[in-house]
Amino acid sequence: MKRIWILVANQAEAQIYSGMNVPGDLSLVATLTHEEGAAHKRDLASAAPGRVHDRMGQARHSMEPDVGVREKERRRFAKQIVTRLQSAHLQGDFDRLVLLASPAVLGVIRKMLSGDLSRAVVMEIPKDVVGQGMEEIHRQLSRS
Repeated sequence: MKRIWILVANQAEAQIYSGMNVPGDLSLVATLTHEEGAAHKRDLASAAPGRVHDRMGQARHSMEPDVGVREKERRRFAKQIVTRLQSAHLQGDFDRLVLLASPAVLGVIRKMLSGDLSRAVVMEIPKDVVGQGMEEIHRQLSRS
């Protein structure tokens, strides 16, 4: 029988479960955390937003922090997740993979998957269920 891994992830935490069937009995393989993924955008920026002058007049306005900061952190964590999955797949730890992740994280992970790992994906569920317990994970897996 082929072993299946289920990735449950959002931008701050990822849990990897192992089982033989979906849905079925699952055991936790690993938990990855990314504290920056839960941080506010303002906490990720190195300084307060800059200020600019109007072209005409004396008014000054603050600039918004770089909106790409959050996306960079999401990509950094997704790369860590995919690296872990690729390593385990090459070692033969699983044959099939289910991705149950928040839509933004799922999109980034999908783009980073190698050909072999991409072919191992048997199901994708764009839903953030991190921290909601095994019952919710089973419910989402049963729906698809």
